[in-house]
Amino acid sequence: MIIKLEKVISCSSEHSLYPASNLLESHSNSTWRCAKPGESLATIIFQLSEPSCITGVEIGNYRSCIVIVNASISSEPDNWIPIINHQFLTHDEAANGKFKDQVQIFTKKELNPDNLKIKFDRVKVTCMQSANPREIFGLTFFILRTEVIVDMGLDIFGRFKMKDTNEEKESSVDRFKEKYLKLMENNKQQAGNYKNELKDKIKENGFSDFQKRQEAEREHKKKPLLEKLEAGKADEVFGKTKEKNDKVPSTSTAINEKIKDDINSNSVVRTPFGDIVPASTSKAKIEEKQKVIRKRSLSTDESDDNDDNNEVISNKKVKCSKCQTESKDELCKVCKRLPPPDIISNKTKKPPLNKVTRPKRKFEELFAGISFSLSGYVNPKRDGIRRKALKMGAKYIADPNTTDKLCTHLVCAFKNTPKYQQFNGLTKIVSHKYIEDCFDKKKRIPWRRYALDKNEMDKSDSENEIVCSGRVIPSEDDLDVDSDDDFKPYDEETDEDSDSNY
Repeated sequence: MIIKLEKVISCSSEHSLYPASNLLESHSNSTWRCAKPGESLATIIFQLSEPSCITGVEIGNYRSCIVIVNASISSEPDNWIPIINHQFLTHDEAANGKFKDQVQIFTKKELNPDNLKIKFDRVKVTCMQSANPREIFGLTFFILRTEVIVDMGLDIFGRFKMKDTNEEKESSVDRFKEKYLKLMENNKQQAGNYKNELKDKIKENGFSDFQKRQEAEREHKKKPLLEKLEAGKADEVFGKTKEKNDKVPSTSTAINEKIKDDINSNSVVRTPFGDIVPASTSKAKIEEKQKVIRKRSLSTDESDDNDDNNEVISNKKVKCSKCQTESKDELCKVCKRLPPPDIISNKTKKPPLNKVTRPKRKFEELFAGISFSLSGYVNPKRDGIRRKALKMGAKYIADPNTTDKLCTHLVCAFKNTPKYQQFNGLTKIVSHKYIEDCFDKKKRIPWRRYALDKNEMDKSDSENEIVCSGRVIPSEDDLDVDSDDDFKPYDEETDEDSDSNY
């Protein structure tokens, strides 16, 4: 609640256009300023409409360095109690004309708690600014606030009725415990009775069902397919085999039937599984009979011109041994046919393609003839790149120059380094991936694929790949190098050996 300022008791200095009475209205847009420039202090005393406790202050400053607020009681009007002492501007800011029209709000936390309970009648405001004598200063507004406590003597808080402390009643926690314990006892009794009833029912039903199953006559499941096989009705189970011509049996079936008859006529020994185990003396007889039967079947196949299918089958399955040995221009005396012609492949062998022969070198000589320098790298990355290049036979130049033209490759982390600008257009500038890929793949790759300049990358390769001859296992020192993904050249410093001046 805003404390109303009744009147201005006294004012040390005020401007004709900006009097002190402007501060009596809390929402006024006008200000209070001192009379003329050069004044260092201005005070104003207000009379409050009624004694009130000050719990909040709002000050709008106008080019004042320090604002002090004091309050007093009507019984002791000259005993001023400090309420606020706040510095809005420093001496240097005011002297240089860097004024900031600020608003500062003070609540209970910023005020002295001992003064919150005192009811004041008067308030004195003092503004000071001695740094810049060319400016006038004052306040834009000044508001005091207080808290109002209304006691209507009711025991109702909103929609709730306050508890009567005079009545002695049992606490709600004790009543809740009693109700909960009663419910638990009842539930336990009901649950125990229900479980016992279920157990009795399960025992009765289970025993009766067991007796019924024992008394019932069990019937074995019938297996119709097994019964048909035992009865000899295999055709009904597996189906009848359809032959192409029922009148003329195929040569293969005829041969097999005749061989079976001959074998069954002789004494044959069978295994427990039903396999025939012929004697060693009967093998020669069986082979002779098979040859005779095959010759007869071939003669009958040639006489039948209409039976083309059987002829194809016999030609595929029965082969004459003499057709392959005698001349190819005469008929065979056994089968009376020309021997089958030799398959001549029309596919001509294509001449082998001219494979690109890549020059080979030892791993230690892959970079023979290369002298390089580094730019934009720091250890341990710098040392790892240098060791890999030296391992492949390259020479390292610490301080290269453009006069002797000894530096053939410049391994650069990024563009626009001092060495890049110095050697651009005079030597081959590549990234560190050129050395690492050549080291990992064991071959010398054309440098233009790793050039930093895009114009160089678009040109065709100026050199061939040189493959490493033999297998080389790098040492542990060569492999102990940071990965490319973790390396960020822009976050690192420049070279430590040769680029110290850059």
